[in-house]
Amino acid sequence: MTHPKSAQRIKAKAKDRYATSDELLRQSAYFSSVFLTRNLLDSMPGIVLVLNRYRQIVFANRVFCDLAGNSSSESLLGGLLGDVLACHVTHDISSGCGSEETCETCGALAAAISGLAGQENVQECTITRKDGNTAQNLTLRVWSAPLRYADNDFTVLAGMDISHERRRLALERTFFHDILNLVGSIRGFAELLEGNHKIDSLEISRRIKLASQRVIDEIDAQRVLLAVENNELKVDNHILNSKQVLADVVELYEGQDVARNRNMQIDAVTTAFVSDVTLLRRILGNMLKNALEASLEGHTVNLGADVRNGQLNLWVHNSAVIPGEYQQRIFQRDFSTKGAGRGLGTYSMQLLSRLLSGDVQFVSETGYGTRFTLRIPVALSEESNE
Repeated sequence: MTHPKSAQRIKAKAKDRYATSDELLRQSAYFSSVFLTRNLLDSMPGIVLVLNRYRQIVFANRVFCDLAGNSSSESLLGGLLGDVLACHVTHDISSGCGSEETCETCGALAAAISGLAGQENVQECTITRKDGNTAQNLTLRVWSAPLRYADNDFTVLAGMDISHERRRLALERTFFHDILNLVGSIRGFAELLEGNHKIDSLEISRRIKLASQRVIDEIDAQRVLLAVENNELKVDNHILNSKQVLADVVELYEGQDVARNRNMQIDAVTTAFVSDVTLLRRILGNMLKNALEASLEGHTVNLGADVRNGQLNLWVHNSAVIPGEYQQRIFQRDFSTKGAGRGLGTYSMQLLSRLLSGDVQFVSETGYGTRFTLRIPVALSEESNE
């Protein structure tokens, strides 16, 4: 996804700045009164929209109506794109699509602005849609072009739903991302053997063996992810120990460059619970890696576990803060503050947590730092503080 940092921020306009009902009806008639035009656009396999200068919908073809869950374009007349598609950003606010700081990173908004400015543009946009308590990612590739008709400025948006394509690509990238983490730890351990003759070679050999086994586990886990894609998942649950799971993740990252000159500290209860250890390690490993990357040398990343209301909370905390404009998009597929092909760790956290009947949440505030927490059910609860 492209991040149009230089895009003009669109603030919510007062209602008197929107088109009047009569103006909307007149503009809509430009694109719906001709039988051939309407039927040609409705037969297109992708989305076709026409927006006025306020970014309100004045025409929507059948594909977009179906995507929005509406039977006719007339019911969408005057709506804003994010509002109509139930974008989670507009779901949580009252000021409407395009009015929040977070909206500056929206590709669809950037494309619309370019079209209204007289420039063609192509963007990709991932919208997290809220349907009750369920969130779904919708990824669109959007083309925009300016259109002037009857002394009115419009922008034409054409789009394709590429969610399935992006989902499959994200799963593949996540796999390679995590395999590289493991292989990186093996290389780190091998470098320790070469560069420090006083080190316990048997202990390092044990860690290399452990990391190598986890490479095998990750390859097997990829089969799980493909099963998720095809709705054929069988989660492999076992009885686990909360403190030991965290210790295993820390041990894995101790040999990697990302942990160099940074401290990792565990403060956790010892609780027995049932889960899939491979998926669990992947989620927590991504949390830890992100925290280490965000931490300065000499700083400490804290890991912990506690039990509340029948839920086991496994968390990773560091002192850095995620910028506010990125926070609402942090779990979106294809969204990253680090460049193309990055940011998949947070997406996979959310994806995999649901397979464990859990959820991943985070808090990031100035003066507190950032804590990612995985919450999963506790089937066994033999709790003791250590």
